[in-house]
Amino acid sequence: MVGISHEANAAKVVVIESYHQGYQWDQEYSRAINDTLSPLHDVSYFEMDTKRIPKEQFSERADLAWKYIQSQVPQLVILADDNAVNLLHQRLNDSLIPVVYLGVNMNPRAYHLNEHKRFTGVIERPLLRRSLLLIQRILPQTIHRKILVLFDQGVTSDSAAEYISKQHSSILGDIEVNLVQLSQLADWQQQVLTAKKQGYNAIVVALYHTVRDAENRSVDAHQLLKWISEHTPVPNFGFWGFSVSSEGNIGGYVLDGYHHGELAANMALKILAGEKPENIFPVTDDLGKYMFSQQGLAKWNISLPKEIEKNTLWVK
Repeated sequence: MVGISHEANAAKVVVIESYHQGYQWDQEYSRAINDTLSPLHDVSYFEMDTKRIPKEQFSERADLAWKYIQSQVPQLVILADDNAVNLLHQRLNDSLIPVVYLGVNMNPRAYHLNEHKRFTGVIERPLLRRSLLLIQRILPQTIHRKILVLFDQGVTSDSAAEYISKQHSSILGDIEVNLVQLSQLADWQQQVLTAKKQGYNAIVVALYHTVRDAENRSVDAHQLLKWISEHTPVPNFGFWGFSVSSEGNIGGYVLDGYHHGELAANMALKILAGEKPENIFPVTDDLGKYMFSQQGLAKWNISLPKEIEKNTLWVK
């Protein structure tokens, strides 16, 4: 996925993906970057693939990513998501190449990004409160609602789960929220199958891309989400748009990968036009949207309020 320009003022931009192009989040922000930058600039990508490879290989992949950056001699680098930022920020800061980051769930200070003058970017935060209030509103009325939020144990999940834990007490209104992080397929299956017996009214399947099976092999994320959709005894919602489909989560008030990538790409445009990164303040992406699968809503006999329905993006 490379955009090439023959304009004299075209710059070379390298995007380092923490993950891979088969991951829908990457596809969404990449499309926004290409739509925004490629008409004028030359954009190329390197996949670190850290959703699927073991953690012991992260350092080696980071070295390969650094070699790719050096071979391209870019005018700007975009670091996508926490692993790329964590593994490459220091080398890039030393190199003097301007950097725009996106998808950062950790506090940027944890990576010392606030000390890097040539860095700016977009911070990612799960839309917990509005998501849960939406779920509360559309679930059948009961005296007490109990929701299970499932994360894997990847780096992004660790950061997102920590953020969520700080944002709510165990009760939000009359919603009891229990957040569970699991790394093994068998544990995921057990949690899903017993959700109703444990008193849950709904599941939020948040991040599920670093789950491993009994042989320590990476589990296909799409197949896992499809299995959950087919076997869950209660409705399954999501925090991210990439998880919503007729074979996945039924919907929610979700983060949009395209919008996230667009924010970062517009920062990159400003820098390539001569603005200094230190004069562009980092932003937090907190603009979500309603996204639902009609098939998923029908399966659980859920109706949306009219004002939400008219603002919903429907997915297949």
